[in-house]
Amino acid sequence: MKCTVCKKDAVIKLPRHNLKLCEEHFKEHIIYQTQRVIKHFNMFKKDDVLLLAVSGGKDSLGLWLILKELGFNVKALHIIMPFGKYSEKSLEIVENFAKKLNEDPIYIEANNYLDIDFFKALKIYKKPVCSFCGKIKRYILSTYASRNSYNTIITGHNLDDETAFLLGNVLHWHTEYLKKQGPVLERNQFIPKKVKPLIRITDEEMSFFAKVSKIEYVAERCPYSKDAKSIFFKDILNEIDKYMPGTKSFFYFQYVENIKNNIFMKDTEEPKECKICHYQTYSDDICFLCKIKSKYRG
Repeated sequence: MKCTVCKKDAVIKLPRHNLKLCEEHFKEHIIYQTQRVIKHFNMFKKDDVLLLAVSGGKDSLGLWLILKELGFNVKALHIIMPFGKYSEKSLEIVENFAKKLNEDPIYIEANNYLDIDFFKALKIYKKPVCSFCGKIKRYILSTYASRNSYNTIITGHNLDDETAFLLGNVLHWHTEYLKKQGPVLERNQFIPKKVKPLIRITDEEMSFFAKVSKIEYVAERCPYSKDAKSIFFKDILNEIDKYMPGTKSFFYFQYVENIKNNIFMKDTEEPKECKICHYQTYSDDICFLCKIKSKYRG
């Protein structure tokens, strides 16, 4: 198998792009696809103040390297969750990679930042761990970015992540989430812009990018994610993509293409300001976290 670009020995085959690539041109391909997305969706520019969420996984660490290669001035933020050895390993991985990049990330311990005990609050929230964890992380990212004048939040969600979320939301017709699932969520009065530059890249491609870039990352899944539906949806979509390469990409980008014209996207409720912490809320005058805190301490 020869590289489509240079005819040297290829190390990976990308059926949906009809490409076979050597290590060098594979890395160039991943960086180009990321740059293409940033430019096409006008995500951010060189003079923007950027905050990157870094978990310790292949996607966020890989994206950190890519953004450095592209010359963007980005600050990484790692949220330390109370998940025992998994969180300790994630922190160690981020610290080690930061040293290689000669970067000094921001570290925030979730419980301290929010002044709660995660698992006690979870009992009040009464939803799956992954749902609560995601909501907590979004709250921390949004409030920290707003308070420290970052105008764009960057996350490492890849094509597999987005198609899994999209399938789940379409199957259950969660129209309130569909509008927010595009590659760019524009800023409002409460939160900065949020963007996802890796939407053209799959799990497998990012794993291989980490390998050829010699990025050590947390390969294990979070111990609390074993019942996450997104994992099940990813498996289904991967099986479909084996038989029909490019289906995941077509599914997601057709959604992106049509999102603004879809009738169920219109007339959605605008966010209001939480009267306690000033974060965004939709149904009441108090956000989800302040509700939990009032019960938690009540």
